[in-house]
Amino acid sequence: MSQRASTDPTHTFLVIDDHEAILEGTVPALKRAYPTVEIFTAQDIQTAQTQIGYYHPTLVLLDLSVPPKPYAPASADVGIEFLKLLIESKLAPNLLVVSTNIKPLVQLKPMINAYEGGFAAMDKSSPIREMIRLVDFALRGSIYLPPELRARSEFDRKWLEVLTLKFQEGLTDKAIAERMQVSDRTIRNYWVRLQDALGIYDEPDKDLRIQIAIAARKLGLLS
Repeated sequence: MSQRASTDPTHTFLVIDDHEAILEGTVPALKRAYPTVEIFTAQDIQTAQTQIGYYHPTLVLLDLSVPPKPYAPASADVGIEFLKLLIESKLAPNLLVVSTNIKPLVQLKPMINAYEGGFAAMDKSSPIREMIRLVDFALRGSIYLPPELRARSEFDRKWLEVLTLKFQEGLTDKAIAERMQVSDRTIRNYWVRLQDALGIYDEPDKDLRIQIAIAARKLGLLS
């Protein structure tokens, strides 16, 4: 895993979620990972806009399904419209979307890919360690969209060839390198890039290549 992104003691995070139980789990986890950062919360967009105008947060962590104002019903449309405003704002805070349904982000992909700040997204059911990993990612100014929001064309043709040769023809890395006429090191680099693109990280009790194959099949990258 990459090194923790450095944070200035004056930096602030804003967590926007209308579920108190989520806030009670998310905020302590962020404080443990970033002990010098001030963390504020909002449970609706009206409060969030006030907080943003006052604190100019370095990072905004947002659930897409949020109410527009206190005691109003939550809606993903509200979250999407607010996200558009943040992306288009001069403040350009780093953004992490944590939601039970991140598929509506597809409509914002052109804006996200051109965004000047960092941006990442994850399913709310993902573990806390994944949230911290993506906070680090966003703070570095990088853009990350999970695999289910990417088109097949966003995966390099050579990565797809490695997948096919490995899992459909059963070749070893050495044989794949010979077939593709590249070095063994290049093939290793392709695996690392595939792993990152698919959002997979090493777990002691799981076979990494099998996890890559499972994720690739879910996306239709392997038949």
